[in-house]
Amino acid sequence: MYLYFKNTGVCLSMCLAISFSINAYGKEKSTSWLENQINKDPEIIEARELLKASQFQAKSLTKAIYNPEFEASYEKEGDFKNFSVGLSQTIDLWDKQSSNKNIGEIVFYMNQQQLLDLLESKKAEALIALVNWQAAKDAAKLLIEKEEQLRTLVSIVDEKQKVGLLDPIDAELVYLNLAQAFSEISEYQIALKHAEVQVQELLPDWTPDIAKGPKFEFKTTNYSFNTEWVKQHPKVKLAKAYWHEQQAKAQLSTIEAKANPTIGISAGESGNESTVGLTFSMPLNIRNNYSDTIKFAYSKSIAAEAKFQSVFRKQSFKAKANYESLLVSKKYYEQWLILTHGRLNNSEKLLNKRWEAGDINTSDYLFALNQRAEGLHTGIQLEKQFKVAEISFISSMGQLSKFEI
Repeated sequence: MYLYFKNTGVCLSMCLAISFSINAYGKEKSTSWLENQINKDPEIIEARELLKASQFQAKSLTKAIYNPEFEASYEKEGDFKNFSVGLSQTIDLWDKQSSNKNIGEIVFYMNQQQLLDLLESKKAEALIALVNWQAAKDAAKLLIEKEEQLRTLVSIVDEKQKVGLLDPIDAELVYLNLAQAFSEISEYQIALKHAEVQVQELLPDWTPDIAKGPKFEFKTTNYSFNTEWVKQHPKVKLAKAYWHEQQAKAQLSTIEAKANPTIGISAGESGNESTVGLTFSMPLNIRNNYSDTIKFAYSKSIAAEAKFQSVFRKQSFKAKANYESLLVSKKYYEQWLILTHGRLNNSEKLLNKRWEAGDINTSDYLFALNQRAEGLHTGIQLEKQFKVAEISFISSMGQLSKFEI
């Protein structure tokens, strides 16, 4: 699957590459204004700290599992003083350390993907909130212009009534339309305030009149869909990493069920004679062979594989639905642009001239003005639908981070 950029002609392709390495996190790139705002979100801060914690945990799991033990004893028996000192060490015979190290790296990778998924979703939420705010702002502005237009019309109506050039019923129609506009303006102003609050929740330093705000335009001329892209989504990578983690834990449970020997050496004095001793101990898994623990771990591994398949399937269908929605919204928004190009502005001037000249009655004039306003409002909604669909599609593919916004 490819996204083609109009300006650069760059072909953006993705391949699946999962590497359970601590170095995979790498250095963070320079952040934009939008990303700086998102990074202030408490959920993002929490995810970053969990990532740091998992990094420390992964490093701790590279260390040896068993430390040597120091032993000392002293006793007095008559005139004799008996003492001994010694060291013992449990041997990691089955290389449990390597399994722990592998699990630590997987957990770190999981936390990394969880952070990337959260960043992707937060960025999508912020962009959609901005689109909704812009649409609400444009719609409210449209209604305010309508109010100003009707107020101007009221003054013209009053003048015509005084000289007997307008029927009283026509005047009443103008007043009723203005009264209706008040109700619509109130509704759209309330919607605008709600949209502003939603943006401020996601972008703390944003204000409606901010000069340095996010201005995004994907400039993508061609869209296509391929399920291979979905495998690159952090949510899917996270589910796959969890599956690998459960596999590693299942293998570890097998190792832990095996006994590790402990070897010790000691030296001392007993009855005025020097002593040297060697000790060897091995746990006997007689009363509990841990077979049920192993079965439990492998069942969880199988369940994790099924969960990965489920997450991949759901994300694929979600991306597919967003892709289809994007194509439909793009089609009708472009058709609206072609159909209304230059017509709406010209229609207002034409209607005003014809009404003032008396070529059309006030009822038809008001109806035509309302139709024009509906046409403009439809354009606002179609543009909003298209932009939201575009953001949702790119986000469902996990690719918002590829765009400088």
